[in-house]
Amino acid sequence: MANFKAVVCEKLGSISNLILKTMDNRELPDGHARIRVLAAGINFPDKLMVEGKYQFSPPVPFTPGMEVAGEIIEISNNPEFQVGCKVICSLRYGGYSQEIIAPIRSLVLTPKDFSPEQAAGFKIAAQTAFVALVERAKALKHETIMVTGAAGGVGSAAIQLGKAIGAHVIAVSSSKEKQNYCRNLGAEHSISYHNLKTKIMDITNGDGVDIIFDPVGGNSFRNFLSCIKWGGRYLVVGFAAGNIPVLPVNIALIKGISLMGVRAGEYYRRFPEKEEQSTAKILKMANSMLMTPSIYKTLPLANAVDALKMIENKEVMGRIILVPN
Repeated sequence: MANFKAVVCEKLGSISNLILKTMDNRELPDGHARIRVLAAGINFPDKLMVEGKYQFSPPVPFTPGMEVAGEIIEISNNPEFQVGCKVICSLRYGGYSQEIIAPIRSLVLTPKDFSPEQAAGFKIAAQTAFVALVERAKALKHETIMVTGAAGGVGSAAIQLGKAIGAHVIAVSSSKEKQNYCRNLGAEHSISYHNLKTKIMDITNGDGVDIIFDPVGGNSFRNFLSCIKWGGRYLVVGFAAGNIPVLPVNIALIKGISLMGVRAGEYYRRFPEKEEQSTAKILKMANSMLMTPSIYKTLPLANAVDALKMIENKEVMGRIILVPN
């Protein structure tokens, strides 16, 4: 196409400032592919990036969007991919678009039974869960994992991965509807935040959990921390609650816990040799349907602001996806 449409952030601030613009086509550099976007995944960091609150800030103007599924329409000479291949691509930004240009090294083939919407909502959440539970916490079969914000995109992936590992998964979410959703994903227990420590101690016979996977943070952090057993691992995945909690380090000393930060993208930038192996493992689980993103809603590209507001309002169970017009 001679030109294409993309969602653009021209100044940092409110997500309501995002606009849909017509963009000029660009020449394809060596080592890259031009991809017609079939679906674009929405992630919480997209919202933070637009607001200027994320740890990485692209130069404005920029197009948000960290992952897409699409079809290769032009490619530099490459034996692995050809024009017409259906692929998943992970980005730092740029995905809310009808077309992207991406490095060939960032592409993987779409899992065989995935729709474009599922493919666009898979890799980032699955890799975050994998880095957290497998690479960082080294979760073992029969250990107990508590997942907060469990109905969200990364929470959903953590439930499925925990189940695939053979761990006991306790999902924590805010409503009956979300709790039923988490139960259907495979969580052995799906509970609310109310009286959380009492419920966790009842479930674990007073021991507490081995691992906490926490993309929520905020004022509930201390309450979550009270649910961990001695020597447990606390995975700091994000701060969807909005504010960043503080850990009294005497608690870490008394309970002998390990606090582990999880940024999957940065982890693979520092350890690129590990990315290929872990990607192969999560794709194998995807092709075996052990990890399959649940799609809450699809919206047109022009409705990117509405989609981000659904994320902001914590309405979404699983993934919300943009489909180019």
